[in-house]
Amino acid sequence: TQEKLDNQRGVVQNEKRQGDNPPGGLVKYELFGNLFPEGHPYHHLPIGSMADLDAASLADVQAWFRDNYGPNNAILVLAGDINVAEARPLVEKYFGAIKRGPVNVPAMASVPPASGKTIVMKDRVPTVVLTRSWAVPGLTDKQTAALDLGGSVLGGLASSRLDNALVRNEKLAISVSASNSPQQRVGWFQIQAVVRPGVDPAQVEKRLDELMADFIAKGPTAAELKRAATQEVAGTIKGLEQVGGFGGKAVALAQGQLYANDPNFYRKQLDEYARVTPAMVQAAFRQYLTRPPLKIRLEPGERTPYQEPKGPTAQKGIGTPPPATKREIPAVGQFAALDFPTIQRATLSNGIRINYAQRNAVPVTTMALAFDAGHGPARRMAVAGDAPNQRGLQSLTLGLIEEGAGNLTGQQIAERQEELGADINTNSSLDRSTVTLSALSANIAPSLDLLETLVEQPTFAPAELERVRTQTLT
Repeated sequence: TQEKLDNQRGVVQNEKRQGDNPPGGLVKYELFGNLFPEGHPYHHLPIGSMADLDAASLADVQAWFRDNYGPNNAILVLAGDINVAEARPLVEKYFGAIKRGPVNVPAMASVPPASGKTIVMKDRVPTVVLTRSWAVPGLTDKQTAALDLGGSVLGGLASSRLDNALVRNEKLAISVSASNSPQQRVGWFQIQAVVRPGVDPAQVEKRLDELMADFIAKGPTAAELKRAATQEVAGTIKGLEQVGGFGGKAVALAQGQLYANDPNFYRKQLDEYARVTPAMVQAAFRQYLTRPPLKIRLEPGERTPYQEPKGPTAQKGIGTPPPATKREIPAVGQFAALDFPTIQRATLSNGIRINYAQRNAVPVTTMALAFDAGHGPARRMAVAGDAPNQRGLQSLTLGLIEEGAGNLTGQQIAERQEELGADINTNSSLDRSTVTLSALSANIAPSLDLLETLVEQPTFAPAELERVRTQTLT
């Protein structure tokens, strides 16, 4: 109905504002509009402009629904406590009567010629942000795994080449990243550097050129590539512990079927990561990333005026609503009792209390080491709160734990986590300081050794403190 359309139009326009309003929120429009030429299916973001959303009539929306949302264009995934014998008659009962719709043939798209443009934008950012982007192949291309892992080695891992050079050693940037973003048909590879205040952005540009040229000339080392592949595989395995959710079983199966016509595509991706060699990364980078990139430079200043909606245009006539198929609403059955894992409890000789719950969905062990010390106001002697003139001390302290411990540097700590497929993180709250570990169960012993070193022997090196302080303030 018109009332529902107007309501949802307002919802989408507000979602668009939420993405656009933060500093740098308009960069994505320049990225797609210039990396992919006019007429290319990836030339604009799916959400469109405020004017596009204003212009959608009820007839437009109804026609889109009829043309695209037929059952023959849908993928149904059932994941969880059900089997095929139970599922199929129920699916036929509740969905089988829905009539087929028009066949939807998604647009094809190829990697366009290099952009080579330089765009300068202004926004309320504290320092200059440099972004370089290249159009690259999509999800199912044979070189995508090499571009993924090459991006990790270059600027995705905590131990990455760009992090080590520009952030840790030369201190030219607050942060830096490199990543490949494959979509179904094509994708984009992006490098981004947040310039350290007081540093000439031209100096960072020059070093990016040099580091990129060196990486393409020599390729990654076998050790770097192994760490990157281990992180990719570990991340996928950890995600599959969920039944639904992004990264969970249901979504992995649906995406494989949708984008590659294969629900087991996620497994093939894991195999691809295991097969990538340094020479394959080097070849993919030479083919696609030696072309002139699209450069976007975001500088501190006032952004251009934002285009707000003017309200829907006059309706072009109300279309005939899609014919409804009368279907029986499923009855609510009996809920099975929830079967939570048994919690085992123990106390170590030093007084640490342990709560342990075992699940077997994936070979991963997750733990949280929680301390009774938060940043909130001290309520009793055991709770250490941030002093009024030292707000942020707790989170700054926790943030330094991974920047050096025992005889390990921050770089070595990052490399060790990546080798093991382990993730160690810290979290601060009003009442707790927490260090968490997510590890592949096969590597739990060395992962716990690393966690022990970080918690018991942080070095708090003055140089690392100043670097992290600058990052935090910026």
